[in-house]
Amino acid sequence: MNVTQERVMGMVIAILGLLMFLNTLTMSFMMLADDPGPTLLPRIVSVALIFCGVGLIFLKSEGAKKVTFTLNKNSKRMVVSFVALLVYALLFNIIGYIISTFVFLSFLTWHLTENKNKSVIWKSLLNGIVVTVIIYIVFSQLLDVILPAGFL
Repeated sequence: MNVTQERVMGMVIAILGLLMFLNTLTMSFMMLADDPGPTLLPRIVSVALIFCGVGLIFLKSEGAKKVTFTLNKNSKRMVVSFVALLVYALLFNIIGYIISTFVFLSFLTWHLTENKNKSVIWKSLLNGIVVTVIIYIVFSQLLDVILPAGFL
């Protein structure tokens, strides 16, 4: 079996579907007589994802490209951005919304900018402050969403 981009995506989709289905097994909710509960739709979607992923894995496609694991400039940017997103997700509840979002947005803006100089650093910091404050106001004040405060 050749490793193609479609097969890799099939594996990713099937694994995400499996994780989603396993997550629905741990959900707690109040049981009602004729109500299937809030887990029915996620379970249907997760089973569909698993079937689609398995279909991509075993489907033979004539135009499928082989997977190449060379990191070019854009691939490196994508990997660094993904790692930054993972770190942001891990630190979100620990250090809180304001600090983690500011650092994440400032870093990502700086990282994705082509020419890195002093003005880009200041623009990235300004962007981080402005977007963090706007999102904070919209979610905490207008939508009444409680955002993590962290250790503050």
